[in-house]
Amino acid sequence: MRRTGFFFALILAAGMSSGVDAADSTSFTNLPRWQNLPDTVGGWVSSEVIIRVAPGFTPGTTADGQPTIVNSDKQTPASSALTDLLASWNVSAIVSTNQFELKHKDLARKYGLNRYFTVRVPVGSDVHTLAAQLNSFSDIIEIAELDGIGGALATYPNDTYFGNQYSLNNTGQNIQGQTGIPDADIDAPEAWDLHTGTDVITLAIIDTGVSHSHPDLDDKLLPGYNAQDGSSDADDSWFLSHGSHCAGIAAAESNNNQGISGVSWGARIMPVKVLDDLGGGTETQCANGVMWAADHGANVGSMSLGYPDGITYFENAINYAHDAGMVLCAATGNTPGADIFPPARWANTIAVGATDNRDNLASFTTTGPEMSVTAPGVDVYSCIDDIFNGGLNSYTYMSGTSMACPHVAGLACLVWSADPSLTNDEVRSIIESTADDKGTPGWDQQFGYGRINAYAAVDAVYNPPVPSIDHQVVEVPISAAAIADDPTLAAAQTFDLQVIMTQG
Repeated sequence: MRRTGFFFALILAAGMSSGVDAADSTSFTNLPRWQNLPDTVGGWVSSEVIIRVAPGFTPGTTADGQPTIVNSDKQTPASSALTDLLASWNVSAIVSTNQFELKHKDLARKYGLNRYFTVRVPVGSDVHTLAAQLNSFSDIIEIAELDGIGGALATYPNDTYFGNQYSLNNTGQNIQGQTGIPDADIDAPEAWDLHTGTDVITLAIIDTGVSHSHPDLDDKLLPGYNAQDGSSDADDSWFLSHGSHCAGIAAAESNNNQGISGVSWGARIMPVKVLDDLGGGTETQCANGVMWAADHGANVGSMSLGYPDGITYFENAINYAHDAGMVLCAATGNTPGADIFPPARWANTIAVGATDNRDNLASFTTTGPEMSVTAPGVDVYSCIDDIFNGGLNSYTYMSGTSMACPHVAGLACLVWSADPSLTNDEVRSIIESTADDKGTPGWDQQFGYGRINAYAAVDAVYNPPVPSIDHQVVEVPISAAAIADDPTLAAAQTFDLQVIMTQG
């Protein structure tokens, strides 16, 4: 299991749906990963270990009802030593880690997602030791890993109301005492001159949920999913409203004489609640939410969240969703000097950092070799439905790579609805190739390919660049004797000369 050197600051942690008691409200900032605590954000669930069994094995029970791993064909315990080990840890059950039957069976088999199971033990168990012991049965158990607890990336809320979305259209307005640089934005109005987006594209906000009552969101919502409890209740919390803020940035109801504009005016919003009301959640919960979105028609996923390690079940869920056709965007994190956090770390996500209203890299942005693009993420104005931060059905400013990520997700919706025949990888390529280069010329670890440019991206859909062809002039001698020997060619007669060029 890959260790992350440092973990980002989070709001709070609360009890996870795995049955863990409510954690304290300590936030972890720049603490070494393994100095964090069980059952808190930045730590791990102490009541379970996630395993992937080898083909030919499945959970079962002994004659006396003890949970164990059995041979799939004979339904007999695969190893008496393993059965004894599980009994010694008071294992109460071994259940599928999938919360629902996956739609794409071939992809589930490809990534082994049908062979992941959760081994349940008493709260407070030394699951590090248990995982190590289970990994020793490598012929039966391919992987044993801990379920990390992460959540919404830290935000820097500001209750000052300016009513101006510089991220979409920067005219040099003053934000928090800093005068912006005109055009240090994503050129949204110019993009909207070409295309405002349609409802053929569905955006999954994979977060704390989305407010069902906010007037700038309610008419765009599709049925959602709550990976915390397996229900359909994906309403946002009145205590954090992180998901609603992200949803508004990407796809708020627009041109409706109220509130704000989203990057994509037309995209439908699918709320997928993977974080609890205080912003905490496990990797398996997020993984299940991502796969649910893929199975239920989401085209784009916005993940303004991060986790401490990145277990294989989660990474394979990301791969599953990508291969099912989704564009997945993820915030890199808000801890400078740390590694980029999962899921942004993985190849099948667009890793998004943050810039300010002067096109500077935001001071809190986590950077690294996985960086894809950047987008405005400092003092971004969007929807809030929060009794503590901005008010119910209201608006406020927040900062973080959490706010940058939905700008990119919204742009993915805008680009894709301009040409629904594009593949997910083509949408990503357009976003990256049309970004305004910042920092060191070309791709770099701070800005990636640059700060996104919505106009350039949509324009590239309607007016794709003509491929350049490397060429050189080559003199080809033609033998006069050969022409003279051809009786069909008379003097001064014209003829066609066919030249066939091959690449290589």
